[in-house]
Amino acid sequence: MRYPLLGWRQKLILTSLLCLVVPSVITLVMLGLYAKNELKVKAVEKAEQALEVAELYTSNIMQDMVNAFNSIQYDSETVTDLRVAWNKYRQDGTGRVDFFSFKRISEKLDRITFFGGHTYVTILLPDGLYFTNYSTYNNDLGFMYEEPWMAELAKGPANVTEWLGTQPNYVGADEEKYPRLVTIIRKFQLYSNRDSAYIVLSKPENQFRQIFAKYGRDPVLMLVDAAGTVVSHSDPGQIGLAAPPRTSPDKPYELVDWDGSEYLAIRHDLPFAGWSLRSLTPYENVISNIGVLFNRFFVVQLVFFLLFSLLLLYFLNQWTKPVMKLARTATKVEKGFLEERSGVNGRHEVGFLGLAFDRMLDRIQDMIVRVEEEQTRKRLAELELLQAQINPHFLFNTLNSLRMQVILKGEEEIGAIIGSLSTLLRMTINRNNEFIPLHEEVETIEHYMQLMNFRHHEKVALKVNLASDTLLIDVPRFTLQPLVENAYIHGLRQKRGTIRITAWRQPPYLHIEIRDDGTGVDEHKMADIRSGAPVSGIGLKNVKERLHILYGNLFGMEMDSSPGAGTTLALRIPLKPREEINDV
Repeated sequence: MRYPLLGWRQKLILTSLLCLVVPSVITLVMLGLYAKNELKVKAVEKAEQALEVAELYTSNIMQDMVNAFNSIQYDSETVTDLRVAWNKYRQDGTGRVDFFSFKRISEKLDRITFFGGHTYVTILLPDGLYFTNYSTYNNDLGFMYEEPWMAELAKGPANVTEWLGTQPNYVGADEEKYPRLVTIIRKFQLYSNRDSAYIVLSKPENQFRQIFAKYGRDPVLMLVDAAGTVVSHSDPGQIGLAAPPRTSPDKPYELVDWDGSEYLAIRHDLPFAGWSLRSLTPYENVISNIGVLFNRFFVVQLVFFLLFSLLLLYFLNQWTKPVMKLARTATKVEKGFLEERSGVNGRHEVGFLGLAFDRMLDRIQDMIVRVEEEQTRKRLAELELLQAQINPHFLFNTLNSLRMQVILKGEEEIGAIIGSLSTLLRMTINRNNEFIPLHEEVETIEHYMQLMNFRHHEKVALKVNLASDTLLIDVPRFTLQPLVENAYIHGLRQKRGTIRITAWRQPPYLHIEIRDDGTGVDEHKMADIRSGAPVSGIGLKNVKERLHILYGNLFGMEMDSSPGAGTTLALRIPLKPREEINDV
């Protein structure tokens, strides 16, 4: 016998261990995903809060710069002073400016207050005249008239504010302190349809960076212009570089690759010139705590798994020992060692099974002994029966010899009777076939009637009407003979009369009717028969019981009789006695 690679015991242990491992692994994976998602949500919330605060300060600074433009451009006194100064400058023709003569303009610029700290204000008039709120000693601002952005702005309409972004500090005295300035410029008309003037406002870039620096590097905040260039950053080295592109504008956050690292990116758009605030949280920092948590949880899970595995293996070993012992005992019994016993007992299911198994083996041994004794006795009885048995062929041959001698002496009637007796005996003794064709069964009845008429003085006529398609249908042997005998003895009372046998086929049944014209049965006795009382005649009862055993409820027998009108027996036999028949 080939045993499987994994036995029942090994499969049980392996399944039990898998039931421990699989839930643990699934729990770890789900915990990791849930923790990662929660940390991501927390990081987004933190970044959103940081952006909201930074947006408030940044918007105030930028709005303050726009308000400063308006306070200069739309202040009539300031505009009048600028016109007077420019006219006087033109009339003087020396290219020099007596700043003490235009003290009112300088004082006006000095009185402008700004949110967030120091702000550089520069007013550029035509022909190189300019005013500032800062010292221009050794600081010639004439280069501003040559800047590319000045030429572009000069081509456009007036009263348009241009956000230049981050520029190098053009104030020499503060260049080391504030190396970069965030600059905006507005063009306006000093006179209608005349040369344009310009207002330049600059904020030190570190005013924005100080806001971002409060959050360290988690998250990283930056100010980005409409072209995607970094205007201000907590890391000054990133200023002027391209910010990470936004791939999903509709999402509240997204994962982006920037500067060789992966970041959790959030963007808030500002109401000025398409500028925006960006928040970049290093994704590694977000999920770094998950690794520590996952490792600790994994160690705890591993310890518990090893502990429970040892306990499980111990208990499974104890619980499966009786089953394995039963299996070994069954294997030995299969090989013929019937004296083997498992010895398994106990107040549990396996104990009851072992006890029942041992008792079954005891009974099998007892049965084997009894069967051997019975077989011995049976062989002796068969030997004795064989010694006492008369050879049927000797009897048939003797009857045939006697029949031939009688016929040769001219007694043909006696010879026919002897032939019928021989045929009837042969049919009675031959038990090889339980089923025979209907025509052979009727031939047996004809021989029987010939013998009965020979014994009695009053003859009984046998009328047979078999449909041609019923002759070869198999019926149980000696089914009709007892019924005809019952009609001859009880129906006709051994008097003169007629017995009719009719058969026809009506699938799925064969219908046979046996009718006599004898004395019949009175109504009281027929009522008892229909109510289930035993039918009269031993042969009739035996036939009914036998056919019920063969066909069950598919077989039917009905009896109809009345005094003086004879008796009719109707049989309903299935056409296929050894197959299932659908009842119709």
